[in-house]
Amino acid sequence: MPPQAPFSQEALNRNTDLDPVTPLLPASSRNLQHALVIPANDISRFLQTDLLVPRLNQIHPYLWLAGRPVPPQPLNYLVATSREITADERIDMHMVWEQSGRIHLKPLPQYLLDHHFWDSHLICRGPCCVPGSDQAPPTVKECTRDLSRGGFGLLFSYIALVRYKSDFEIARAHHLLPEDIDWETWLKLVQNLLRTDATHPKNINPRYIYGELRLSRLNKIYAIRHLQVLRGYQFTRHTYGEIFHDYLTPLTAATIYVALVLTAMQVGLATTRLSSSPAFQNASFGFTAFAILGPLIGILLVVLIWGVQFTTNLIETCQFNRHRSVDVERSDL
Repeated sequence: MPPQAPFSQEALNRNTDLDPVTPLLPASSRNLQHALVIPANDISRFLQTDLLVPRLNQIHPYLWLAGRPVPPQPLNYLVATSREITADERIDMHMVWEQSGRIHLKPLPQYLLDHHFWDSHLICRGPCCVPGSDQAPPTVKECTRDLSRGGFGLLFSYIALVRYKSDFEIARAHHLLPEDIDWETWLKLVQNLLRTDATHPKNINPRYIYGELRLSRLNKIYAIRHLQVLRGYQFTRHTYGEIFHDYLTPLTAATIYVALVLTAMQVGLATTRLSSSPAFQNASFGFTAFAILGPLIGILLVVLIWGVQFTTNLIETCQFNRHRSVDVERSDL
């Protein structure tokens, strides 16, 4: 335990001066070792987690299955179509909507509206930024091209989302824009961006060529393309009860339909024409067997999926807990 107070007397003093970068960044962030750190201490690493979307870039050839290659609809349209806007700081969930109608939007970071921050950390001027260059030369220690394209892409998405003053008010109500930005300032910013090449497709991350993406389709793409059947892209289920609900609901509907068909077949067998038909007799026998075995097989599959997912989660939890304990012990040395 440190033999002193956890913060200084000046920490809560509003008159204390901060460096220019700190107010533009979050208060804290989590690194790859799941430890909380100060974002300003390693801005490049923070920006990689805050702006890059590698998972979406990996499945970019298949994104047309999850959305259309057009800019997103404005916020007023999303509200008019009963979409529930949710502020979500995860960049890989930006403009992703669920079947429930909820759409995730990452609030526009303050640092993307700061000219000096762009000049210091985002604008790419090295050899890696030359058109046609696929990767940084060995002499370049770090290339900010991907960060620059990620920042341009996020700005591009908000140019499309906030087109009218009503969109601006919706964005302010959902805390999607910085509080110090007014409508006139936003107009000037958008006009400035549209006059330059900042919004050209070659300058933005390819993910932003597409607008809203459907989460259920992304899960299917990941399940097929990367064989992540149990994980998908981002499942919204958080309990095993939700898993059973999702799988048993369609099974219940199918069982009701099977019951209706069996009832109709029973009525058909009571008629003279169908009762004497060998084809109908065979179909009735086959469907009766299916009605008995089908739901039972379906329930067993659901239990099997639950068992595999439970075992997988248990193994991953144990492994993570062991590795995390080692990291904590090392940090105490």
